[in-house]
Amino acid sequence: MRYKNSRHSQNHFLDSVKNLVGIVVYFFCQWLTLIIIIRIAGYTVSGEYSLIISFTNLFGFLSQYNIRSFQLSDMNNKYLPQQYSGAYIITGGLAVAFFLLALPFSGFNQEIIISCMIYMLFKLCETFSGYVFTYMQLENKYSDIAISNCLKGIIPLIGFTLWLYFSKDLFQCLCIMSLLFFAIIITYDLKRTRAFIFRGVVIKGTINILKECFPMMLSSLILPFMLFLTRYSIERVYGVTELGYYSALTMVITVLSTMASAVYMVLLPVISDKYIKQLKSDVVKIIFMMLGIIIVVLLIVLLLARLIGDLMFSFVFGVEILKYMYLLTPVIITGVMLVLLSFFSTCLIAMQKRVSALVGMLSGAVFLSVMVMPATQKGGMLGTTYIFTISLFVVTVIYSFIIHRNLCNLA
Repeated sequence: MRYKNSRHSQNHFLDSVKNLVGIVVYFFCQWLTLIIIIRIAGYTVSGEYSLIISFTNLFGFLSQYNIRSFQLSDMNNKYLPQQYSGAYIITGGLAVAFFLLALPFSGFNQEIIISCMIYMLFKLCETFSGYVFTYMQLENKYSDIAISNCLKGIIPLIGFTLWLYFSKDLFQCLCIMSLLFFAIIITYDLKRTRAFIFRGVVIKGTINILKECFPMMLSSLILPFMLFLTRYSIERVYGVTELGYYSALTMVITVLSTMASAVYMVLLPVISDKYIKQLKSDVVKIIFMMLGIIIVVLLIVLLLARLIGDLMFSFVFGVEILKYMYLLTPVIITGVMLVLLSFFSTCLIAMQKRVSALVGMLSGAVFLSVMVMPATQKGGMLGTTYIFTISLFVVTVIYSFIIHRNLCNLA
């Protein structure tokens, strides 16, 4: 059965805006969660929360396995929807198994470990949410995606905040947040998609999906690993409280990357379609348009940081954050570098160059793994940020070379 598909006639700009609004609201609420923890419970608990997120995200990305991007780029409907469902079940099980195997070796205390366990359930809910969003996107239901993301951002945030205020217990707050997120999936997502979401599961043939997605999965897994590595290094060298301050500032990286990813998810099938049809000039036009937008965003964010950065961060996080503001400009540059890298990664996925994308990401990850601890010990948090930026730059250079070579091969 083929999907209802109006990719060629839909308003990509409007779809991108709708997707962006929902994603921004959702992750803005995630960012507010960190601020609320700092304001109510302090920077030590904030550091613990940062560790929980960065560690669990690794296995959350494994459960997603980048199947959504692969399914959206499957322009010829090579696999059945039921096979994609089966693939999600397998990857979810693998993610839980690897998570339980890795958790005892994390070095975390018992409180953080049990918090990681409940947050892993939250990440599985996010994976299922992405599964539902795939079919909403294939049916051009971008308004439903935006509303769903807003609900999943706002309602769990309210529940988390109220419970933290009265209980001061991070584990209980994560339980409330997960339950509310799951409730929205049941009451909104499934209700909106019951008319067209595919029921049933087919395991036969899913191994081929997993094989084809494997390079993309590893590529997507490497980036959260790199983020975890930077935060883990700071926690090992300077402690969880200092990590709390670092995490507050480096949320800028996540915010910029997430906003960009919302746009890229809409552009992915567009670039894939034009590349398959060998419309070289159209692909080049999209690339240069996005590069121009990224440069403009960088200049605007740097200007805002210089004009109101101290005022804004001190208002949000308290005056104690001001002694760490020297990190802001390097962090912004890191965030924009990540935005650029993510766009190039989207182009490579659209061009079906998944192995090449993996090789590039591995190069950056190996470089960071070797250099991050010495850089942190010698240069502090600034050293960590610089070495992370350099590792992203290495990957970006490799990606740009691969994209240029593949475009030159088009007629």
